[in-house]
Amino acid sequence: MAAITIQYYYLTLGLLGLCVLVGLVIAYRFQREVNEDLAPPTRRDLFDPLEKAFYSGLMDKDEFERIRESMERQKVQESASTPMPLTRREGRARSDRDDV
Repeated sequence: MAAITIQYYYLTLGLLGLCVLVGLVIAYRFQREVNEDLAPPTRRDLFDPLEKAFYSGLMDKDEFERIRESMERQKVQESASTPMPLTRREGRARSDRDDV
């Protein structure tokens, strides 16, 4: 079995470290892309194409206003149906174990 010289040892170790670093960067970017794809669209994501269509003349003002008001009503309904978190005072009495 031939012995590995110290130069090749450090070269191999450096290439392995570089491959691990590049692999981590690729994995991070892939994971971030997957998470963005799974996130639900925001109101801005839904409203921007409609706004562009209105300003480019593909949609008239009445139709644009109707859609915007509909989105606002839906926003108000969602915020009204979302339960507010209880504070400690409203939820339960404070016990001695809460400080631990």
